[in-house]
Amino acid sequence: MSNSAFAFEKALKNKTKKEVLVEKLIDMLKTGLLREGDLLPSERELAQLFEVSRETVRGALAQMAAYDLISVSQGSKTRISADEHALSRFTDTQEACRVSEMESFDLDCVFESRIIVEAAIARRAAIRIDMEGIQKLERLLDAQSKLFDSPVYFQLSDQSFHKLISEYANNSLLLRYAQELYGYGLSIRRQVMVEDGAIERSYGEHARIVDALKRGDPDAAERAMLAHLDSVYRTTKEKSACEIDKSVN
Repeated sequence: MSNSAFAFEKALKNKTKKEVLVEKLIDMLKTGLLREGDLLPSERELAQLFEVSRETVRGALAQMAAYDLISVSQGSKTRISADEHALSRFTDTQEACRVSEMESFDLDCVFESRIIVEAAIARRAAIRIDMEGIQKLERLLDAQSKLFDSPVYFQLSDQSFHKLISEYANNSLLLRYAQELYGYGLSIRRQVMVEDGAIERSYGEHARIVDALKRGDPDAAERAMLAHLDSVYRTTKEKSACEIDKSVN
């Protein structure tokens, strides 16, 4: 596979990679994965993360800056500056409705669906993934091992990790479902990831998934993915309960 971060993107037929990258970053803003005030990774790091050229990254960032979604200062990292008004001027209505609809479901419903979808994805990926795919996952793991103190960057990498596995399942509908389900509750996940040991735990779960995929073992890949999803579900539910208690008190 080539350009895995953009595989199965039908929109790529009519859109440039720059436009698709802008949409990806906008989705991260809409779901709460990125927030106003966050520092983005460097141009080089973004290019590696999304497997595009630095020229593509520069073009995407320039487009976002034109809409006041980011601020770029000479000699410093790019910062998210999007307030609600700036984001609304750029938001794609259809995608916004999709995210809103997903957030209307309860946590149990969403994670039951994730279990069904991502278990199937893990099994299919274990059969279909090639050495190039394994190497890409291992590069992501290597990058994640250096992000234990960077929750925002780790979540960006986490999204790429799950999407890459979904792409190797070679089923565009499963890919679509997985992406929509992944977007649920990211603002809560962000709070979970700042807690001690949370990133290290997630990294270890990712490593076990990759090991099973590398061995081409569908049963082990499914078990590793389900263990990971169970961990995500439990920690998300606990944090959601804490947030409800705070709002009541």
